[in-house]
Amino acid sequence: MSNSTLLEIDKNEACVGMFIHGFGKQWLNSPFALSQFKLSSNDELKALRESSVTTVVIDLSRGVGPRGSASAASKTRQNLVSGGGAAALSQATGMVRSIFSSANSPKGIDRQQVEAVVDVVDELIGTRPTAILNLTKLKTKDEMSFQHSIAVCALVGLFARHLKLDGKLVRMLCLGGLVHDIGKVRIPTAILTKNGTLTAEEVEVMQTHPRKGYDMLARGSGLPDLVAKVCLHHHEKVDGSGYPAGLKGEEISVAARIVAICDVFDALTSVRPYKRGATPEAAAAMMATWQGHFDQMLLKQFFGCIGLQWPDSRKRPMETTDLQPGLSQPDLDDFQFATPT
Repeated sequence: MSNSTLLEIDKNEACVGMFIHGFGKQWLNSPFALSQFKLSSNDELKALRESSVTTVVIDLSRGVGPRGSASAASKTRQNLVSGGGAAALSQATGMVRSIFSSANSPKGIDRQQVEAVVDVVDELIGTRPTAILNLTKLKTKDEMSFQHSIAVCALVGLFARHLKLDGKLVRMLCLGGLVHDIGKVRIPTAILTKNGTLTAEEVEVMQTHPRKGYDMLARGSGLPDLVAKVCLHHHEKVDGSGYPAGLKGEEISVAARIVAICDVFDALTSVRPYKRGATPEAAAAMMATWQGHFDQMLLKQFFGCIGLQWPDSRKRPMETTDLQPGLSQPDLDDFQFATPT
């Protein structure tokens, strides 16, 4: 897929034939169900111009550009993924580090920074969707915790689009994927950075992070309530054995079920100090055998989204003991987490 050329223009410069790449931080004000589409009629153009959106980002490689000389207010946006996923990951990592640092300070979570990271991820999905699976390979030791959040955000965005969900819902799911582990900033450093298996008491403390994250997001972050609920419920399991509330089946929102799948898949395929990363095929084989953990229909659709077949049950999957001694089911969120400084 060729690299895109993105241009931010005033909405009044828009014309039929332009490809709308996004609305930036104004996405909630968009009159359209999709966040990316080609303006194909005068009715759509009228709806855009009569909306409260002020600017739009267009993709010159997929549609027409502004007529004439264009407005002086127009500006070319840097294409962060023109050199591949590594550039976008590097840019986003610094932003996520700042988000996690401020989350545990009096000023709290900066919604604008959260939105900005999702903009970067959204650009990556739109221009190089195949690069998303490489994010697990690009993680660095010191930044892996923040980069896990970015990778989950990207996987969620890719999967949600595959499911053809409403554009606004896709955006909220991406936000939830990005901050799903934000509560870990309030877990003691000694537990977060411990090498080896956690004690029962330490596991109990670790399992408070969804509730802590929910409390942080629900109090003044400005993010949609769905985002906070995803943070709260991303470790619930369909058989009721998850935490913190032991929800079952339909009691768990579809949003939380989607994020849970992407969270575990990235954790399994990532290299950690205490384990080697599984291949996507091996991760799929393991996830398919964990009965009661995931929504099976969603899991099958996720495998299809990333180009994997439903695993053959006759083939032996990689054992969980190949990942970390003592792990029987994938509470793999409890990996080492770098405390923001």
